[in-house]
Amino acid sequence: MDELTALAILANTLETCLNTDLPASEVFAALSFLAARVPVKWPFVEFRQGLDSGDEIVRRQILNSALAAIKLLLRARQR
Repeated sequence: MDELTALAILANTLETCLNTDLPASEVFAALSFLAARVPVKWPFVEFRQGLDSGDEIVRRQILNSALAAIKLLLRARQR
């Protein structure tokens, strides 16, 4: 897996979180892969916890904010 693939998995999870069951093992693998590359871990924890939200709207908001933070961390690391 590479970073682009892992980010695509998380983005797909965000886009489909209202309509389908999420493939947890693939999502968790992407989160673990990306988390190993940055020192700050809270966005990854937030994304994982957001997956368990019973409210679809809240789940989407949590995943969206966590994914945005993950992207910022990865960009900052590349500078």
